[in-house]
Amino acid sequence: MRCFLAILGLALCLGCSRDRSGKKAAEEPVPDLRLVLVTDLKGYLEPCGCTSNPLGGIDRLAAQVGTLRDGKSPVVLLVAGDTFFDTSQLAPARVDQAKRNAKTLAAILDRLEVDAVLPGSTDRAQPPAFLRELSRGTGFAWLVMNGDTELLRISAGDLRLAVIGVREGTSSETLAAAVGTAQAETDLTIVLVDGSRRDANRVGAIDGVDFVVQGGLDEDAPAPPHRVGRAWALHAGRQGQGLTVVDLYRQKRGEPFVDRSEWSRRARVEQLARRIEDLASRIAGWEQAGDVNRADLDAQRARLAELERERQLLDAPAVEADSNSFFARWIELPKKAPRDEGVAKLMRKHDKAVNEANRVAFANLKPLPLGPDEVAYVGSEACSACHQQAYAWWRNHAHGLAYLTLQQRNKEYNLDCVSCHVTGYEQPGGSTVTHNLDGALVNVGCESCHGPGAAHTKNPEVPVVRDTPESTCVTCHNEEHSDLFDYEAYRKTLVVPGHGLPPLER
Repeated sequence: MRCFLAILGLALCLGCSRDRSGKKAAEEPVPDLRLVLVTDLKGYLEPCGCTSNPLGGIDRLAAQVGTLRDGKSPVVLLVAGDTFFDTSQLAPARVDQAKRNAKTLAAILDRLEVDAVLPGSTDRAQPPAFLRELSRGTGFAWLVMNGDTELLRISAGDLRLAVIGVREGTSSETLAAAVGTAQAETDLTIVLVDGSRRDANRVGAIDGVDFVVQGGLDEDAPAPPHRVGRAWALHAGRQGQGLTVVDLYRQKRGEPFVDRSEWSRRARVEQLARRIEDLASRIAGWEQAGDVNRADLDAQRARLAELERERQLLDAPAVEADSNSFFARWIELPKKAPRDEGVAKLMRKHDKAVNEANRVAFANLKPLPLGPDEVAYVGSEACSACHQQAYAWWRNHAHGLAYLTLQQRNKEYNLDCVSCHVTGYEQPGGSTVTHNLDGALVNVGCESCHGPGAAHTKNPEVPVVRDTPESTCVTCHNEEHSDLFDYEAYRKTLVVPGHGLPPLER
């Protein structure tokens, strides 16, 4: 029987470590199973590179999975939720790029030796013929492509796993029947569900379920495991920004698991600290006011003492050496995280293929025609004759180099990127994926902020937008693409000589 004393304080470490005296500590027991979970990838191969610390990237995820497989424990890699697509209804112009993206992602997941994928509602909304084509050649199981539930059996070391895929809205009776079927010759039952918290709670309430992996939450980062019935619900955020790892130590078949995660302990400590601070403040106010019933005040003091005792117990958790236990952790994938070079090479090959396909497909896509009262775009160089200092400053600003950043990565024709790196995109008299006035409208030019300038260049008395509103900026500088954007602070950096300030004298 394993001794859990060694692992209670070392839940986030791997291998052996040293105690505070510098002496080598006892080697940690090897988990019976390591679950690696990914939820709601939403077709993301990599994040937008314009944020301060872009999280995710399938190449970073691949490198992390490789590291997790280096241990002695058997690893089961499960994916749930919207995986290959981020929307159910694709605009016709985006179908080809989205399909290419899905094929590349499926090939990479296969390379990572994923055990099973439960596609989400956005995936299942795609044409069945394409989904069949997408699944061909992959070695992992595609769960619940038909029906409401599907059972997959996996052998992992000495454990026999039942992995059940469940669709949103499946009846409790159908769920119970699926779990009942899974119980035969099973050591651990894991249910993958794409749906609401209510769906996860209904699954967890069924006797025999150990873990519920939930897709469909559309949350940036996961919360620690939470109990649903006798089971534990888990998820791993979205867009591949990280993954959830669960190390399991199984002692008794059929017994529930106890959460020993430092992740959970810290979250509970923080929650209790907030409750203690709030209640202590209210009690102090009641004592000062002197108008609260004494019995009620004593009851609140007793409640505060109980919360403080619970907080102290979290620093020295009870040890149950013969219980089934698990340690869950969230591994974020920041910009500096290692990359899998083989996967990164596939991604760059994919970018080149998408770029060339879009260049050909949209070669004849012209800008929208001008309406009777609409003004054409002319490009920033047309502004330079009258605004020389502003133009010279702009050319070396990030806005003036925006298109180059796409060209360097073979993404200037990528539909997910180009709109924020050119001027007048899909506007009357503006630009398209491929047409930009022979380069005059590449980059985030003057007219992106001040409006189309054909009339102003002909007659300077015709006004343009001088004070760009925040609503214009946030079409691109939003949370997903520009997480540190602050309109007032950013606006001040744009006010320079010749551009909001008097020109410098020569």
